[in-house]
Amino acid sequence: RFGKVAATDNNMGHKCGTGARACEEWELWGTAILNSSSNLLVLPALRVLYRQGLRFETMFAILGLISSSLYHFCEPLGVIVLNMNDGQWHRLDNVAAIMCFVNLFVYLSDFREGWIDEYLKYLMLGLTLMLQESGPWQLRNTLVPIFIAASFPVLRCIPEVKKPDYDWRNFSIGWGLMGVAFVFFALGLDDAHDYLRCYHAAWHVFASASSYFLWQIVLSHRYKFHMT
Repeated sequence: RFGKVAATDNNMGHKCGTGARACEEWELWGTAILNSSSNLLVLPALRVLYRQGLRFETMFAILGLISSSLYHFCEPLGVIVLNMNDGQWHRLDNVAAIMCFVNLFVYLSDFREGWIDEYLKYLMLGLTLMLQESGPWQLRNTLVPIFIAASFPVLRCIPEVKKPDYDWRNFSIGWGLMGVAFVFFALGLDDAHDYLRCYHAAWHVFASASSYFLWQIVLSHRYKFHMT
């Protein structure tokens, strides 16, 4: 189902970053199109995931692409898609985004035993779902599972006391781009003054670009990518 929501605040400034001034209709459409289409830049990273046979990771990246695009389309225009409003799509977007980071940190851990990867990803998926049900608008419920997952590569390397088998060029480029993405994400948190949500769209752009390099860091997986 696709239809218009009976909303009264669609033209308020926080919908398109105009502050106290009401949004013009073209600004609402511009915000929706810009922030939805900027998600498409993740497609090269999706190809990398697919070529490496990372099925679980690929499907969550696709879920993130769909849910984020529909959330950013529904929010400024006040529409519903598949009987879900922007808040419901936002919750799905949160789950997918968190799991993309979780999957990345499990990948960077480079566990030799496949069952460890699987159990960690399913465990973190359960925790993410519970936290998002508890409060999707509370920042800590987004950060907690990401910080837990970020400890996996560190804990994995401690027993071996050696540098992981990484492509350090891709590591530097990927996390450098992600650092820029985080800056734009922070700037976009003040959505009432983020005109057309341009800062948030830039977060999509740089996070997508960084993903292309980050998912080619672990050499054993990268060799598999180039052989297929």
